[in-house]
Amino acid sequence: MSDTLRTLQRPLSALALVVLTACGIAPLQPDLAARAPKLEGFGTNDWRITTAQSEAQRLFSQGLLQAYAFNESEAVRQFKAALAADPRCAMCAWGVAWQLGPNINAPGRGDLTEAQRYVDHAQRHTDTATARERALIQAMAVRYGQPTSTDIKRDGPGPGDVCRSGTSGGTSAGVNPLDAAYAQRLHALVQASPNDPDLLTLWAEAAMIAVSNAWWDVDTGKPLPVIAEMVDRLERALSHASAHTGVNHYLIHAADSPAGAPRAVAAADRLSALAPGSPHLVHMPAHTFAHVGRFEDARRVNAQALEAEDRLDAGVKAQGFSTTKDWRHHNTHFHWFGALMQGRGDEAMGSARKLAMRSARGQSAYAEYFRSLPILTLMRLERWNAVLNAPLPVGDKGMAALYGQHAVGTALARLQRPTEARAALALADAAYAKLAAAHAGNSGDDKALRQLAEAAWMRVRAEVAVLDRQADAAVTHQAQALAASKVADSREPPFTGAGAALALGDIQLSLGRAAEAERTFRADLAARPESGWALRGLVRALGAQGKAAEAATVRQRLNRVWSDADAALRRG
Repeated sequence: MSDTLRTLQRPLSALALVVLTACGIAPLQPDLAARAPKLEGFGTNDWRITTAQSEAQRLFSQGLLQAYAFNESEAVRQFKAALAADPRCAMCAWGVAWQLGPNINAPGRGDLTEAQRYVDHAQRHTDTATARERALIQAMAVRYGQPTSTDIKRDGPGPGDVCRSGTSGGTSAGVNPLDAAYAQRLHALVQASPNDPDLLTLWAEAAMIAVSNAWWDVDTGKPLPVIAEMVDRLERALSHASAHTGVNHYLIHAADSPAGAPRAVAAADRLSALAPGSPHLVHMPAHTFAHVGRFEDARRVNAQALEAEDRLDAGVKAQGFSTTKDWRHHNTHFHWFGALMQGRGDEAMGSARKLAMRSARGQSAYAEYFRSLPILTLMRLERWNAVLNAPLPVGDKGMAALYGQHAVGTALARLQRPTEARAALALADAAYAKLAAAHAGNSGDDKALRQLAEAAWMRVRAEVAVLDRQADAAVTHQAQALAASKVADSREPPFTGAGAALALGDIQLSLGRAAEAERTFRADLAARPESGWALRGLVRALGAQGKAAEAATVRQRLNRVWSDADAALRRG
């Protein structure tokens, strides 16, 4: 046994037991009637736990695979059913506690009372557990404020910091110290057993949760040190654990940036086939594909993910269970982006309309954004008359009015209808002012909404400035739109559809600034490799400068990339 495991498996001290008693954790009585559906197509795993009940092992394995597929509620259901099959299974209780806590997509710490009760149950049944299992259970105890003898330090969380009705606040930097301590515990386990793919996956998740800063610097393209180590370890693990869904999945997350994505391509190519029954794992490669310019693959896997969701729902309901998670919104949004980047207009419109319908009753600015996607998609597809005939998005938060008038104003400007375009701009001005006033705070959400709104507002101002022959103002406004869209388009998928740079190049071309437009389109092509939109713009810019041979070469590349794009777009 390693020194690390000896240290991490030490039993609770008397003081820790006092803390548990003070927090009022009553012994858990497992629900012996707990059941869970049988699920196929989520991959395989050979993690053997201490239990004499084969059904408990089967359900634990199924819960683990659900956890690796980011289906937390289903994982909890599976782990609880495993505990019903073997009430003394410490790792089954550990699994419930794990999945009731923070995760990568929801790192906040809510009411942890139930999670603490399952950790307590796990710790009460470690008499036959392995050293590895005891180390994991005690790491989970640290996560939920149930310190072991090695954690009680005067400069760290003490007994007075762990009795908050199951809740715990974060540090000033946004990271809870207990989340950081949990990640440190798992890191020690990974160092002791570097070839264990399950420990590696657990640490990767914990470390991502415990980092509040951006994982990759958008300006330098460099990752934080912990992310750099994570990518290295996960990438190496694939040499001996290539079929491990957690390792493949988390590598895609850890390398989710333009600079990091090439290192996750092999995992992205593999993951959907490893877990064809998981809507999220079928979708997940799209993150990598979008970064490396494989937009058709991004479109394809999201279409497959939506089909997988339908099959999963039907299978769960056929067994008499309710569904536990719905990825359709995110997957449809990503499908919209993939289809849009491929110039598949009708397919992109279909996804845009589905998202608008899903957001029909929402009362937030973001719901209004999703209700605006159909008219925004028509605008991006340059179907100017269709924009003018489309119903305007509805809502009173300012976003619907702004995005609607930004599309209408742009269409009117492109159709050379100046009086009406200026009227639409006036309405957009008012809508932007309303939204900016309502979100004037310094929260991340307020800033993101203002920037999303500013990107649309500046675009219509730029288009009207072109109409009014104010060349410098037009370029300045669209450059501001591009800067404002940076945050929105760093989300996945890009909320504005990654169109701001393309619009800038188009405006530069319309003003006779072909050399500037060429630089803009080349920069966009570098940021989004194999973008048919950027290639189309580059063909135009080169042609406008008389660079016929170079334009013809780029045209060949465009025809290959956009072989399935709308004919009108390919000709443009």
